[in-house]
Amino acid sequence: MTPLLLSLTLTSPAQPPVFTPPVTLAPRVTLQPQVTPFPAYRPQVVVVPVPVVVNPGYLTPVGPQAVTLGEFSRFFTPTPGKHDVWIIHPVTRQPVRVCFALPNGKLRDFEVDRRSIRFEFRNGTVDIDFRNNGTVDVRYRD
Repeated sequence: MTPLLLSLTLTSPAQPPVFTPPVTLAPRVTLQPQVTPFPAYRPQVVVVPVPVVVNPGYLTPVGPQAVTLGEFSRFFTPTPGKHDVWIIHPVTRQPVRVCFALPNGKLRDFEVDRRSIRFEFRNGTVDIDFRNNGTVDVRYRD
């Protein structure tokens, strides 16, 4: 083998060249997003006038505040005289107005049950019973 033949065999490719067609690049196009202007959403504001009653020196009562029998037994102080109390009826769960008068004298017993209140004084007894129909029965005994 001659040096010329040896150099040709070493420099020539082992396989025939592969034809690749020329690649043409398309021009670059950038797409802009379509923006449609919408008016900004603003919720509708409703202004409701609130009547303000100014009473200097004292608060305006909102309405009667009803208490449960448990709260009544904890916070009520049995003093002689007339009492007007709003109590949540234990059967109907609705506020009821209870008016009663306690006699003068020493209190012997103050008892609150599930559906009744009992004041026992030295000179009389006051029983308050809550009935199934939503009414209140106040009884005085000497």
